[in-house]
Formats: sequence, C-alpha cells, structure tokens
Amino acid sequence: MPSKPVRREEDGRIAIHLWLQCDGEFGGDVTLRLTPADAELLHAQLCYSLDDWPIVEPAAVGEKLPDCRKKVQGGRRP
Repeated sequence: MPSKPVRREEDGRIAIHLWLQCDGEFGGDVTLRLTPADAELLHAQLCYSLDDWPIVEPAAVGEKLPDCRKKVQGGRRP
C-alpha cells in the first residue's frame, strides 16, 4: 500500500495513490483522481462489497446514494 494518504486536492477532487501490479510484479505508481460524487460512489460500492452485498449501480441524477456509513450489525447491513 502506498505511503501517501488520501487527500482532497485544490480543485476539490479526491486523490488516491495506488501501486500498480501485474502477476505480483510492481508496475508503477499512479494517482486516481475522483470527483467527490465518484469517490462517494466508490465508497458505497466498497462497503457493499466488503459486506458481501450486491454492488450498487450509479445513482440517477437527483437520486440519493445508499447510506453505507451506518453501523454494520452481525456482518450485514440492517
């Protein structure tokens, strides 16, 4: 895992530093830059995936994303 923390850039985007590997071989460093909306969607998808729930589709315009920050009870979302 890269030593650089996730950060918000001056333009408001979220910067996530990643290491690229292929078959265990280091390929290089890259920074993934996401809008806050894209970062929130990634966050929601990771939460659902970690809880073994189906990955959510991107929300339609004006539709709220699921609140994946709610406490998980018994390994599953309430």
